Amino acid sequence: MNFFRLLYREAGDSKRTFLLLSLVPGLVMGLIIAVINAVTNYQQNTGLQWQYLGLFVLGCATVLFTMNRALNMATAIIADYLCRLRIRVTAQVRSLNLATVEEIGLTRIRAAVGRDHQTIEETAPALVGLIYFVMQLVMSALYICYLSPLAFIVTLAFLAGAIFFYRKSYRDAEELMRQASLSEQAFHNSFENILSGFKEVKLNAQRSDDLFHNYIIPRSEQVEDLRVESGRSFNYGQSVSDVFFYTLMGTLVFAIPFYVSDLSIPGKIVTVIVFASGAITSIIRMLPVVSRANLAVSNIEELRELLEKHSEAMDERSEVRQARLSKGISLKKIAYTYHSEDGDRPFSIGPCDLEIASGEMVFIVGGNGSGKSTLAKILTGLYEPDGGHLSWDDKVVKPENIDRYRSLFSVIFSDFHLFDRLYGVDLTDEQKLYDLLEDMKLDEKVHYRNNRFSTTNLSTGQRKRLAMVVALLEDRDVYLFDEWAADQDPEYRRWFYTDFLMKLKKEGRTVIAITHDDRYFDVADKIVWMEEGRISKVSSPADATV
Repeated sequence: MNFFRLLYREAGDSKRTFLLLSLVPGLVMGLIIAVINAVTNYQQNTGLQWQYLGLFVLGCATVLFTMNRALNMATAIIADYLCRLRIRVTAQVRSLNLATVEEIGLTRIRAAVGRDHQTIEETAPALVGLIYFVMQLVMSALYICYLSPLAFIVTLAFLAGAIFFYRKSYRDAEELMRQASLSEQAFHNSFENILSGFKEVKLNAQRSDDLFHNYIIPRSEQVEDLRVESGRSFNYGQSVSDVFFYTLMGTLVFAIPFYVSDLSIPGKIVTVIVFASGAITSIIRMLPVVSRANLAVSNIEELRELLEKHSEAMDERSEVRQARLSKGISLKKIAYTYHSEDGDRPFSIGPCDLEIASGEMVFIVGGNGSGKSTLAKILTGLYEPDGGHLSWDDKVVKPENIDRYRSLFSVIFSDFHLFDRLYGVDLTDEQKLYDLLEDMKLDEKVHYRNNRFSTTNLSTGQRKRLAMVVALLEDRDVYLFDEWAADQDPEYRRWFYTDFLMKLKKEGRTVIAITHDDRYFDVADKIVWMEEGRISKVSSPADATV
């Protein structure tokens, strides 16, 4: 069992204590059953059996104390494990490159640190209970052996049969549960399209119907069918176990008395079996819960191994100094290919050669799908090229200096994320922030209090202007803007090209802008034209034609 191995491993130096505390309650409860049976053997006129009462009270106290300690230990062990796991997964995700994150998928990562974590956390007490009830059964079996070896052999035979059939249905149920988990992940991917693309879905009834009827409903129904089938497999195993249990009880009641001399023994055995039936029922109910936890552990371990496999060699963060650009950036024979898992024709860019001098203003233009954004991600070090090399100031970009190279850039992509705080920004001069908010006409809508922005619930154009404020506070040497002006009104669009970009250039910044605004091509020092994943030409504004 993956979950038990995980819990035992994470107990560390306390694993023996944890195991002992988990085993003792079930063992002692078995002894309590023997005490109860012994008491019922005495005649009422013999008076109160103080020795048995003492054993009973001591046994109950021991069960309560050790069970409570075991549950607390399991909760603490799992909480500590999940805390470290969240930190480790976050650190590993930070060390991935963008292409790997896109390949693994955000939904899978979110599930591992969300749903799977919750499943494991909720199952820790159930596992302690499972051990408790299993040990009850073991002690009950040993007590039956003490009463009658023949009854013990019969009991073992029936239990072996019940376990055999239940294990088969359990394996089938686990496989169905695994398939249901994969189907649920596919459903969440489709549901994410509804949430993330809400505006686009709302504006296109055909898209909305296609997504809903052909993906959301079938995938949801598939999850339902697999869950139901899984539940039926578990229930079938329980029904078979019940058949064996009732047959065993009938055998002990009606057949065993003919083979024992003490007629009180069958009654005692039946008492033990009836008591153990509660443990059997609890075990069967807990197994699906533990099975889900086993699946969650497998998912997390698979993701962890995948993250470790693709993690970049990270510099020690305290040693990464802000890079400066004095000469320029060079791309030599750069090539990159997107590989699709569904067999679609892969999209490639390159080989591309490009020289960008320090302080230069470069516009990248081209039609949709021409490779502009992909080139930008390679240029900023987010994608690792499949061929060629990237360099700045005559230094080739390598894994050991990639973080420093990335520190050259402040970027606003078309699908940018707006943070609610100035993470990583040394805001020693708050007045600069207020001045920038005023310049962007955001000072009446956004305030900075308690080290966070008062709101990020803004229009797309305002969100881009707030992202620009953050980018300027980062004070980088190279600024890259991906269609920044696309959502601005004409006034801000004109200001962006004629005033803002020119101001950055006068400050000595290198500016790279992906744009379609041919009216402002004259602002650039040179224009890079892209077509079908290649740089078709590099021209000056005077030569630009559309």
